[in-house]
Amino acid sequence: MVDQLPHELRDPSSLPPRIYDQHESGFGAMLANLLCGNRNLHSLTAAAKTLALLTDGRVYLAASTISGIGRGRVPPTPDLVTGFATALGVSAGDLAAIIGVELPEPSGPDDPLADEMAELLSNCRRLTAAQAERVCNEAKSMLVAVPDGATGEDWNRVYHQHGRWWGTSRR
Repeated sequence: MVDQLPHELRDPSSLPPRIYDQHESGFGAMLANLLCGNRNLHSLTAAAKTLALLTDGRVYLAASTISGIGRGRVPPTPDLVTGFATALGVSAGDLAAIIGVELPEPSGPDDPLADEMAELLSNCRRLTAAQAERVCNEAKSMLVAVPDGATGEDWNRVYHQHGRWWGTSRR
């Protein structure tokens, strides 16, 4: 659906993009700029939520932590590098090699759909707010109530509302 929507003129963002100085802050600035700027996540809160969602909660950061990474105050650890790689749709090993961080062992994302999710996020950058809302509404209309007692192996839980999980069957 995202690929089929027409290109429309967007209103300029009310929030200016954050730009971190890589000369002063090193590779942390590169990571924050790639996540926030290249994915049009001008809100650090949106960037934190995106990291948490795309990494299935493995990288759950406060907005201030992402700011600290961008300013060079929070060093890029192997877990952070792996999380950023997942959100950016790049190889964790390649990103770690560029940054100079050793990963404990070569690994890909745990979720086989993580690359697709990162690509979808990248494709959504061109959408207007109204188009993005239309895509969200269409996606929500495809969700069903998760049965009580359903396991995580059988169901993808997307969101919780009024005591009920909504999601999709994994089959």
